[in-house]
Amino acid sequence: MAVRYAAAALAVMVAACAPAATSTAPPPGQAAPDPAPVAAQAIRSTTPASARQAQFGWELDEAGARFRGRGTARYVAPGRFRLDLFGPRGETYLAAAMVDGQMRVPPLLLERFRLPSPALLWGAVGVVNPPADARLMDASVNGDVTTLRYALGDDVLEYRLRGGRLQTVRRNTRGGVAESIDLEHSEAGNLQSARYRDWAAYRSLNLTVESQTDVTGFPEATWNPPGT
Repeated sequence: MAVRYAAAALAVMVAACAPAATSTAPPPGQAAPDPAPVAAQAIRSTTPASARQAQFGWELDEAGARFRGRGTARYVAPGRFRLDLFGPRGETYLAAAMVDGQMRVPPLLLERFRLPSPALLWGAVGVVNPPADARLMDASVNGDVTTLRYALGDDVLEYRLRGGRLQTVRRNTRGGVAESIDLEHSEAGNLQSARYRDWAAYRSLNLTVESQTDVTGFPEATWNPPGT
């Protein structure tokens, strides 16, 4: 059962509300005649120049049942991401990696939960990293707020930044918000917390960031969790 809930934590960092209707109209603000440079700047400003490791505490709320622990994220943007979740006694609940948008997760876990979209997983650490097959629709600027919208199949992926830092990511479907993430930063600009929501599943995962550290790199084995 612990594995199932930890798996849900990766799959969802999720929500407690019914989906809200979304609009296909561009957000308010000054629309950029050419959105590509605006998007490129947003990606540059949120992509770490080196490999990075983050330590965090997590708390999952699944239909009122709460579970918590600690975790580690190791990543080299934009291509590689490793997530490990641990329980209250330090036991390993989950180990998963993503390489160039493809998840590497033990088959047993794949049978038990649905993974979050890669864009939302990157958003959890403050990185704007739209999938390779996403098509930039538009960009708007309203003061220090920048909004980017990408078409992703039938969905719309929306990023919102303030002062060059990622604030929210939304994946919208025709029925409303499918999944979202909201970030909070300190006055110094350091990422403090992230809340991921799966609106249809009524689950939420709060991440409280303890540290983010630049590192020289990771062993190749990092990207191949045991059992994959």
